Amino acid sequence: MDFETAKQKAIKYLGISKKTRYEVIKKLKSLKCSENIIYDVISYLEKLNYINDEEYVDAYIRQCVRLLNNSIYEIKNKLLQKGIKKDIIINRLSDLENSNYDDKLIEKLIKTKCKNMDLEKQKMYLYRRGLAKE
Repeated sequence: MDFETAKQKAIKYLGISKKTRYEVIKKLKSLKCSENIIYDVISYLEKLNYINDEEYVDAYIRQCVRLLNNSIYEIKNKLLQKGIKKDIIINRLSDLENSNYDDKLIEKLIKTKCKNMDLEKQKMYLYRRGLAKE
């Protein structure tokens, strides 16, 4: 596959929704593109700001906070699965960690999902969500 074809495929893939650098590379590899072409396409897309992992992380965190359903631990793990570098995640999550976001989430979950659970089940549920409090 040549550069132009790979570029068009990547742009079409990005047209569906925002993607991370890792996700675009993975997609191009699945289309049997050579390594050189993949990195040329990635460089091109980054210059046009079609791929920007930092903006992706900010948008993802805003979405999670607005919906208030993922703990900081879950957000971090999902971003790592999407191939975001750990230093970007830590930098972007620092403000959220300094707020009492997880405490608000715990309160919400106890009032909704956990309201009919006994105390032990509540603790286990919150622990699985990365919200364990000592």
